[in-house]
Amino acid sequence: MSYQKIGLIIFLFLVFACSNPKTESKKFPNSSLQEVSFEEVVLKDDFFQPKAKVVGEVTIPHLLDIAENQGKIDNFRIVAGEKQGKLSLYNAPDSDVYKLIEAAAYYLHQFEDPDLENRIDEIIRVILAAQAENGYLHTQYMLDFDDPAAPSRDNKKVKTFGFGPENQWESLSDNWPFAYSQLYCAGHLMEAAVAYYRATGKRDFLDGAIKFADLIVKVFDEEKVKGYADHPQVEIGLMKIYELTEDKRYLDMADLFSRYVRFSRPVDLHQELNVLPLQEQTQAYGHCVRTAYIYSGATDVVRAKGSDDLKEALMAIWENVVSSKMYVHGGTGNGTHAEQHGESYDLPIRATYSETCANIAQGQWNHRLNLLTGEGKFHDIVEIEAFNSALSGISLDGKHYFYSNKLNLDMDNRKNQHTGVRSSYLFCCPSKVPGFVAGMGRWIYAKGNNELVINQYIGSEVKTTLSEGEEISLELSTDYPFGGEVKIHINEAPEGELNLKLRIPSWNRSQDFIPNSPYKFKTPNENNGGFELAINGEEIKLPKQESGYLILSRAWKNGDEIQLLFNMPARKIYTSPELKANSGRVVLSKGPLVYTLEGLDNDFDLREFVLPASHQISSQYDPEILGGTVVLSGHGIAEGKEVEFTAVPYYLWQNRGVYPLRTIVVENPEKVREEIEKEEKLNTNG
Repeated sequence: MSYQKIGLIIFLFLVFACSNPKTESKKFPNSSLQEVSFEEVVLKDDFFQPKAKVVGEVTIPHLLDIAENQGKIDNFRIVAGEKQGKLSLYNAPDSDVYKLIEAAAYYLHQFEDPDLENRIDEIIRVILAAQAENGYLHTQYMLDFDDPAAPSRDNKKVKTFGFGPENQWESLSDNWPFAYSQLYCAGHLMEAAVAYYRATGKRDFLDGAIKFADLIVKVFDEEKVKGYADHPQVEIGLMKIYELTEDKRYLDMADLFSRYVRFSRPVDLHQELNVLPLQEQTQAYGHCVRTAYIYSGATDVVRAKGSDDLKEALMAIWENVVSSKMYVHGGTGNGTHAEQHGESYDLPIRATYSETCANIAQGQWNHRLNLLTGEGKFHDIVEIEAFNSALSGISLDGKHYFYSNKLNLDMDNRKNQHTGVRSSYLFCCPSKVPGFVAGMGRWIYAKGNNELVINQYIGSEVKTTLSEGEEISLELSTDYPFGGEVKIHINEAPEGELNLKLRIPSWNRSQDFIPNSPYKFKTPNENNGGFELAINGEEIKLPKQESGYLILSRAWKNGDEIQLLFNMPARKIYTSPELKANSGRVVLSKGPLVYTLEGLDNDFDLREFVLPASHQISSQYDPEILGGTVVLSGHGIAEGKEVEFTAVPYYLWQNRGVYPLRTIVVENPEKVREEIEKEEKLNTNG
């Protein structure tokens, strides 16, 4: 065993020893649950572990190579004086590098990879060499125009975003987007630095992040925050630093940024609403990623401070999003210009934006809402993102990425990552999705007062410390998401009684596929839904249920085993009448998975396909499709005749070439035609 590994074990022991909920509650005393951090969890999952391995072995090195080719890492070398050449100007270029370091941290916790770790260590060294003495770091705002590496003042990006020290912290609400992305990049730096420290025990990067956080606390006061227009994310970063240091300055600054960072851009809808402080807002308007990052950071602030006004606003906004601004696969953004939320229930099928970043950000936010409230419905949405519109953002080979995750497509205008063709590129989505996949351990468990909560059914082993200092260790195995069998084996039980809380997904326990949403089954537990539960082989017929969880209370023993079986029939999802775009249409599902028809598997024109209400669907494993997967099949009508169809899990689409796509399929052509005619009439009269 290497000295480095021995040091890491000692570090992790200290983390475990200092992370019981009594300590955590000092940081987040208003949170119903506390996080079980990723370094306390080891993935052992047949579904996600291979994907995490691809991320570490393929995706992160691939994207770092692109970052090198684009000059995004050379920018740090140039600012540090270690290399000559011109700076490469992009929109928030530093953030992509930071997000890849964060992803590497999650991966390196799971797998030994000295080559990748050495590569990341060297990149961190260069980043810190570029950092200013006062802690400032953003490669576009550090060199003067008379420096040989500086661009011309006439450079288009300079005119749009500014350049040089004179534009540090000059992103004002009346000149957006000039000088923006400084706080956005800072937040990603902090989040990456904390993750890398937790994964490896190395604190150089963390020290640099704290130095930067100290500068931000010094530069910004309430008046400056209220007039600032930078892209958010700094709230999340500051809260990560606060969580480690317990320094209230970072919490207070995150509070200010959460409340007063300007939502409104000149291009945004409803200026009168989204210019308001967050605590006065009730609806989601503005850039979908931008807003979800703010909501995430603000939720952490509420967990720490209470802040009833912020909490009330966040709950109202959440209700607005899930009830009227979220697609069935978990995507947000309805195709309105500038990547923003549209009006309530205005969710056109073809125009959907559903940026990968925004979908992941929804998962981040809902995870925090679950910690705040202890309600399982928020992790229902994390699950939908994890297995559908966030996961679809990356290809099976780990080298191609979506920006927009479409639902229904033909072959026209299929050009790039925005229009239904995964591409190899580096911007916000490709740099975000590796951390989402490799960091899945962050979202599996939570803990409360003498209780351990299982939020996601992802094969894993966890060892954590509970409220009175007792340790618990258990292993979860499952054939999720294609099957509903879950086994939980207690390796090390604490003394006395303990609550184990197991989330019962919305699609299994209620009529809603997504809780509080327009997406519903015809009846709850249709087609023999529900679950079976046993402990040590003894059936439990009426377990206690509360807030979306099964609650199992007993004095557990080492070796105890829980068996949970979710019935997972293939089912049709219908849409409430308010969402008119889906009128006369259905979506196919099995468990948490949304399914889609691709042209490759179906020998008919998907534009003509109808799946009548009377026609049933079934599921089966197909070893030939995409290396083997569970597909849905049945019979429908196309071109006046009965046809057999095959549907694949949505996250797998466009892995075999570019073909037509139908995720929201026609059930009743007359209702579809009626809505189209109404829309055409409305447009004509308008």
